[in-house]
Amino acid sequence: MKKVFLAGAIAAAFVAMPASAQWYAGVGVGSSKATGIDGPITGTGVPAGTRLTGGDSTKGMYKLYGGYQITPNWGVEVQYSDLGNRDVVARTAAGAPIVTGSLKLSQYSIAGTGTLPLGGDFSLFGKVGVSNNREKINILGQSNSGNKTSLMAGVGVAYNITPALAVRLEYENFGKTDQGFGGSIRTDAYSLSLKYAF
Repeated sequence: MKKVFLAGAIAAAFVAMPASAQWYAGVGVGSSKATGIDGPITGTGVPAGTRLTGGDSTKGMYKLYGGYQITPNWGVEVQYSDLGNRDVVARTAAGAPIVTGSLKLSQYSIAGTGTLPLGGDFSLFGKVGVSNNREKINILGQSNSGNKTSLMAGVGVAYNITPALAVRLEYENFGKTDQGFGGSIRTDAYSLSLKYAF
């Protein structure tokens, strides 16, 4: 899957470059929400009726991104997000805790972007693309991982502090991730970031 993203990024880099074209990079922090984790789990040696709790939660996240602004209105962007580590608890059917484990969520994406200048150095932007969503869970002596490529979308507002430096407030929905014990996870995030154009 990484090869698909890399090929897409390289292809975007060789799009005809108008005079207004510009590369940029950014870093951001925020919070990510995960749902669809908590529920029944099965596996070798897992007692019948065991349930996972604590995964459906909001945690801190960070992201790194870079892109190419082909025109003032259109561009392409790649991104990596660490969506946080979550403490999960396996419980009996009666709710008594058995053992604590960990869950790590992350994503890689490539998306087309659209920007609408509002005046006064503000602009609205949106993006649509594909995200490779990943999870790894360790609990009950087992380590399970999953990944799924899903449609993703984001929307936000940007403010240009200088011609090269901007701040962005953004919401992103990364779609689904396969869960190691079955079922699926959905993740989204709010973030605040700094973007530098060069």
